Amino acid sequence: RPTRITDHSATLIDHIFTNSCHAVIKSGVISDFDLSDHLATFANLLIAKRKIDCMLGSNSSYDGFTRPANAETITSFVEEIKKVDWTFLFAVENADEKCNAFNDKYTEIYKMCFPFKRPKLQGVRDMKPWMLD
Repeated sequence: RPTRITDHSATLIDHIFTNSCHAVIKSGVISDFDLSDHLATFANLLIAKRKIDCMLGSNSSYDGFTRPANAETITSFVEEIKKVDWTFLFAVENADEKCNAFNDKYTEIYKMCFPFKRPKLQGVRDMKPWMLD
């Protein structure tokens, strides 16, 4: 699909490149995100949990925590994203600052809708206190 549409042309000029084509689950163009003369592109990638753990670092305070994603949390995320008045981005002129402002807002909503949770341990009642440390 074209990513830049004018009165006299429609061109595909915004690309996403990857060296892991097998990890691309879905990609496309977001046609109702009209902040500039270019439409937004996206790619959903399948990333192994061990890679995420590596990115967080083995000494991370998030060790042992997960961000549960289910129908309820995903619906909540979509609804919160829809509520945002993205026009605040028009006031930001620098492209890097605009990208950072978008990312900050997106991340804020992501963290709110997908909070870290420690998985429940199975059989904890049967464990001795010294086994939980």
